[in-house]
Amino acid sequence: MSTRHRQVGEVRRRRIGSAFGRGLGRHCGPVIATVSGMMLLCGCVGVEPSLKSDSPVTHTCSNSADGPTTQIRTLGTAGGPILKKLRSQPANLLTVNGVHYLIDAGDGVARQMTLSGLRISDVKSVFMTHLHADHVAGLASVMLFAWTSGVARPTVIHGPPGTERLVESGLNYIETPVNIHRLQYPPIPVPKELFSAVKPKVGQGDHPTLIYEDDNVSVLAVENSHYALLPEGSQNPYGVERSYSYRFESQDRSVVFSGDTGVSQALTTLARDADVLVIEVIDLERQIDVIRKMTGLPDEQLTVVFAHMEKEHISPEQIGQLASDASVGQVVLTHVVPGLDGETDFSRYIQGVRRNYNGPVALASDLDCF
Repeated sequence: MSTRHRQVGEVRRRRIGSAFGRGLGRHCGPVIATVSGMMLLCGCVGVEPSLKSDSPVTHTCSNSADGPTTQIRTLGTAGGPILKKLRSQPANLLTVNGVHYLIDAGDGVARQMTLSGLRISDVKSVFMTHLHADHVAGLASVMLFAWTSGVARPTVIHGPPGTERLVESGLNYIETPVNIHRLQYPPIPVPKELFSAVKPKVGQGDHPTLIYEDDNVSVLAVENSHYALLPEGSQNPYGVERSYSYRFESQDRSVVFSGDTGVSQALTTLARDADVLVIEVIDLERQIDVIRKMTGLPDEQLTVVFAHMEKEHISPEQIGQLASDASVGQVVLTHVVPGLDGETDFSRYIQGVRRNYNGPVALASDLDCF
């Protein structure tokens, strides 16, 4: 380990210790290393909001070495596995000292990075929060187009149980075009030699687990409540489904990505004193109305879907309470649900958060920067 790595790591550890060592009492110990088709109802077409922020926030990212040390790009801000006109599928990019970390890989993420002036091959690591379709559909494209650039480097995809199978399936899916291309390509490693998956051991309960560390960031994770209502005992061959939230600690900022979640004490603990909380949002009343109109089904046939929306997603008011309890510095709303086609007034999302939280709140659009 280099001297710089030790120094930067010590700064991050002090920040982590400070965040998780205050105000948590006996509920927080030291950081340790340790629906199917109906899901399509999670969102509709979004448009540019009329109210994006109630307080000054940064919306300028720089690709130069002179830019801010830690930057957040909301590459895709849609909610739910429905393709939309103005919002791409869920994906975020954290850039620290010019190094890029991708959080989720919804459909279109490779193009979104290109529109941001970045190369998909420059992503160092990928972190999947969970494996719903809207968060993973672009992963195969990330691997393929990173490879076709000719400058891809070994990349690890971190995620919950099933990530290894997802990566393996994605590599198999792109194998045919890769085999054709390589006949007329320079002798470079093929994707199966470059991309691999890791299933971090994330502890259960409220205690964050340190799952990754390099020269730029330390990454902590907790299991959130997005799968809280899955039938007990249900699992796939690779294990029980899990959904994670991540906290990235750099030398100058702490950023939490909620992924999809309902109210979660573990997420509140993870977000303690974070500089920025990037979190999903749902307008439950509007979304339930959308589901009724879209399906035409009586409520008694939609109870499972309604319960999922209410308990496994999070409302503006609940976000405000979480942000206040965790004393976060700024809230960035993404994964906007429902985000109806033609909807131009998004003020209810921000106003709902403001009922319980006094800090700055922003409703993100695609390619926004913070």
